[in-house]
Amino acid sequence: MSGLVLVTGASGFLGSYVVRLLVTAGRPVRVLVRRPDALAPAVRSGVECVTGDVRDPAAVCRAVTGTQTVLHLAACARAWSRDPAEFTAVNVHAVEVLLEAAARAGVERLAHVSTVLTLPPFRPAAIDGPASRLTPYETTKRAGERLVESYAAQGRHATILHPTRVYGPGPRTEANAVSKVIALYLAGRFRVRLDDGDAVANYVHAADVASGIVLAGERGRPGAHYLLGGENASFHDFLALVGELSGVRRRVFALSPGAALLAAQVAEWWGRMGGTAPVTRGWVRVFLEDRRGDIGPARLDLGYAPRSLRAGLAETIEWLVGRRQVAA
Repeated sequence: MSGLVLVTGASGFLGSYVVRLLVTAGRPVRVLVRRPDALAPAVRSGVECVTGDVRDPAAVCRAVTGTQTVLHLAACARAWSRDPAEFTAVNVHAVEVLLEAAARAGVERLAHVSTVLTLPPFRPAAIDGPASRLTPYETTKRAGERLVESYAAQGRHATILHPTRVYGPGPRTEANAVSKVIALYLAGRFRVRLDDGDAVANYVHAADVASGIVLAGERGRPGAHYLLGGENASFHDFLALVGELSGVRRRVFALSPGAALLAAQVAEWWGRMGGTAPVTRGWVRVFLEDRRGDIGPARLDLGYAPRSLRAGLAETIEWLVGRRQVAA
């Protein structure tokens, strides 16, 4: 990857890691952002900024023109939105706009960042009813992937990437929810978890996902899907490792799936009444699924080599404590 690289979603949690990695490597970088001032000053000074929204065809056209590689990270990635159409607008229609612009501009390589949730779980959740339905996030991310697959099937270069549960130093936003849980646990404010039957998930440091995204832009096979993960662990074991590394031991109570679904139903009702729904029944189902992952193809094709969970958590805990991100 030697030509100009466009990064969308550059001001987000993962996007900021990708941009820093590219700038540090001396790569020419352009970013499409709604608010350039949302970028860290050190990052902003090293990139070309195009101000605009991924849903705006004119802005996307300006951003794509003249680029060799596009790394598409922008997405509506949240548990709930007061306007469900937002998921479709960002995760589907904006992808279509980007692909059309990339085709017209003759972009050589494109990497589309999706989610592990579009892949079949290792073991589905034993649950039915409304909770068994796909969330708007899952539905629209799958639809976006189909657009990218069609783009690649026409002989163009595109790869699809599936990050797992991402954590690492950075703002404790919804995109960095795992690190937020770590901070709350250390502060003694995370006391209840879902009784998930020790379902396994895959945890990965944000810097490793960023490296995988850049590598996919350089080496990914056209039309290929790559899981960008790290290490498999149950959430119980994850918290135990946080306690071991930090020396902080907290008692965390397990909430039954039935109680969690009831709480989520109340949250959805509150959201419809004008409040915010921090969780939905569909997301309870997501957390009950066993989503262990295999990163073998990414290792083989991309040279992807993520750090261990122990090493990544040690770094994250040190950062949280050092930056006073752990509030009592």
